[in-house]
Amino acid sequence: MADLKLDTNHDLAIENGDLVLVDGVDAIAQDLDVRLQTFQGEWFLDTRIGVPYFQSILGQKPRLTAIKGIFRDAVLSTPGVQSISDFTLDYDGSTRELSLSMQVQSVEGSFNYTKELII
Repeated sequence: MADLKLDTNHDLAIENGDLVLVDGVDAIAQDLDVRLQTFQGEWFLDTRIGVPYFQSILGQKPRLTAIKGIFRDAVLSTPGVQSISDFTLDYDGSTRELSLSMQVQSVEGSFNYTKELII
């Protein structure tokens, strides 16, 4: 599985004037990053993709267990992800900072994944 690589600003990565490809667990981790930063309904080609930030998180005062379930479902629906373990999620409602950490088992192998989001 190969994809175009995104840089830290989520623009296409270009090296020496050429687009860069990413594959294996790096491609799955990149897809996971994109999925977790996409609001459900945002992508016009498939409005089911993404996290239901507006529908279930922002302005809703959700319980931590509900947020964990939402993010667990988003991770597990990412193509190539088979299972996750050691899943931890911390959320600070006052600063709206959310941090995720997990071990991901994918079709390409296992990798550690951490992400910090401000929602």
